[in-house]
Amino acid sequence: MPTVRETLRERGISAEGADIILASWKPGTAKQYRPYIRRWMQFCDRWDINPLDPTVSNIINFLTETFHRRVGYECLNTARGALSSIGIVVNGCRAGNHPLVNRFMRGVFNLRPTKPRYTETWDVTPVLQELRSMYPLHNLSLKELTLKLVMLMALTQAARVQTLHLLVLTGISTGDDYISVQLGGNIKQCRPNYNIQRVKFQAYSKDASLCVCKTLLTYIEQTEELRQITKHKVDNLLISFIKPHKPVSKDTIACWIKNMLHMSGVDTAKFTAGSVQPAAASKAKAMAVPVTCIMAKAGWSRETTFAKYDKHIIAESDPFQEAVLE
Repeated sequence: MPTVRETLRERGISAEGADIILASWKPGTAKQYRPYIRRWMQFCDRWDINPLDPTVSNIINFLTETFHRRVGYECLNTARGALSSIGIVVNGCRAGNHPLVNRFMRGVFNLRPTKPRYTETWDVTPVLQELRSMYPLHNLSLKELTLKLVMLMALTQAARVQTLHLLVLTGISTGDDYISVQLGGNIKQCRPNYNIQRVKFQAYSKDASLCVCKTLLTYIEQTEELRQITKHKVDNLLISFIKPHKPVSKDTIACWIKNMLHMSGVDTAKFTAGSVQPAAASKAKAMAVPVTCIMAKAGWSRETTFAKYDKHIIAESDPFQEAVLE
């Protein structure tokens, strides 16, 4: 974010202070904001506007220009957030929270309503049936064991792909009925009052074929030798099941989850790896798990956030029709 750094320095902030401020953006957020900040700087340069001291009309005009790029509400909301994030204040309000900007965004929503990626989600049941069939564990190939482990971890933790990617071997602790795995970095949900550093996987004694702890221990045992013979230092929990068994990317983990969904009969043309979190959360709610417990597991701070992920579960059959035609 060199442009942001430059504007901070122009405000009299030291290079060291600018570095710390820039560290407040997580890599994903910085990547998301970057094109909008660049366009804002170009807009200001074109109209001879001080990018750090605009009027509210300047901001509305910029957002209007962005609107006419045929983008949706979410993109404009990101542009609004990008302006607020670089410290722009107008009439005592953050750029994105000015009353006129809020009113403008309501107009954008009415003209181009935001559409959720998923209006419904898949039923967890067929996925669990497929996972049960992948047992006993010692009969599975490393590929099958890897796919099963990744899906179990994602389901039982309502975990994002990023969380699974950050799991490391260092500092693993085990108890009678749990395994605690350390994270090698901050996940998306991390914030000053919610700084999770470990993920605790609970044993499931009711059904060994669905026990994430047994699957995880078997995976660590089967990959131990592979980690020793590879030329790369491997601290990541998840490694490739093909040579040279290097740590895998987030895209690879997402592909594994999608493969597992396909094997279970889930429509992968419609649902991606990101659908596991709403599927798990929706199933938990359907089973009367308290919303506060679901929010704590997924790392959501507001019920409105959970509401976005709470989806209608696609039924394999129509119970109403079955009853009527019986």
